[in-house]
Amino acid sequence: MNRRMLMVAAVLATALVSSGCGSDGADGAQASSPSPTPTPTPSSVLWAGEVCVARDNLTAAVSALGRNLSYDVTSDRSALEQIDRQLRLQVLSVADAANRVGTTLAAAPVDFVAANDLVMSVTKAKDDASEAVDATTSSLDAMMSASDILTGVAEAGKALVSAKAAFEAGQALVTTVTDATSTAKGELQEAFDAAPQCQDASAS
Repeated sequence: MNRRMLMVAAVLATALVSSGCGSDGADGAQASSPSPTPTPTPSSVLWAGEVCVARDNLTAAVSALGRNLSYDVTSDRSALEQIDRQLRLQVLSVADAANRVGTTLAAAPVDFVAANDLVMSVTKAKDDASEAVDATTSSLDAMMSASDILTGVAEAGKALVSAKAAFEAGQALVTTVTDATSTAKGELQEAFDAAPQCQDASAS
């Protein structure tokens, strides 16, 4: 009886040792397999993607402004307050988006000399948009601080005129950035071509 028990114990021990060795071998093989190192994205491609994101944000801001340029300017103080709330927010969004475009372009990699030409080509349109936004906010300030409703209505009219100028300048800036990125040459164009944010969604 004792001999049988010893034989069974020996068989079990052998089986456990064999299974343990097999497991260690598999784990060792997995641990020794090196994981692939991802290739870092070039700084030029990252920058190009940021430019396209800034351009798209500007497009959205300009479009939002263009949808609300037909206000009913009446001799009602509440109507003027509505114009101030909506129009001020929209023109400031355009100004912020335009500034982001300029800031992003100026952060081009130092070896991208051609990016300087890109910055110069959009500066005029950006300045025009900023100037129109400043005129709009000044008219809105005058509208809200007017001592009588007639003066307020007159300033509201001025604000709408300058807001339309901001819309047109914003459109011109979007066009300038789009044209500049699509007609770039050499390494600059390669960066825009490689950035996923710069690909036309409709083409996919």
